[in-house]
Amino acid sequence: MKNLNNPEETNVDNQIVRIKNKLKIIFNHDLNLPVETCPIKDILSVASDKWSILIILFLGGNEVLRFGELKHLVNGISSKILTERLKRLERDGYLTRKLYAEVPVRVEYKLTKFGVSYLEKLLAISEWAQDEMNIILSSRAEYDNRSQ
Repeated sequence: MKNLNNPEETNVDNQIVRIKNKLKIIFNHDLNLPVETCPIKDILSVASDKWSILIILFLGGNEVLRFGELKHLVNGISSKILTERLKRLERDGYLTRKLYAEVPVRVEYKLTKFGVSYLEKLLAISEWAQDEMNIILSSRAEYDNRSQ
């Protein structure tokens, strides 16, 4: 039974109600819609994979980066995957690509205003993860100990 005098429980309950209301809006008031009809699935999938997040973070820390600089910073990414992610991010408006008719050709990438807006959200999530890291590490250790 819930303790109605416990403000922490009441706050969590209120938070859950607010979250459910937001989810209903996102899913057009039907939380049981199949995932294929999720209106944000396609949009967020472009900018939420690990490579795209790193690209956006590095572009946020630098005014402009060239392809080779990005490839060096995003350690472990292949040229093919980097090219694909850059095209997808450009197509959705997160970044711009500027081509210079030089020999060799120079291409520079820069976040758009929209990309910077998304970067701010990524930073908020990153800060949350950093603040909650002890909870995550403790949960992992507890789970691993139970699994053995």
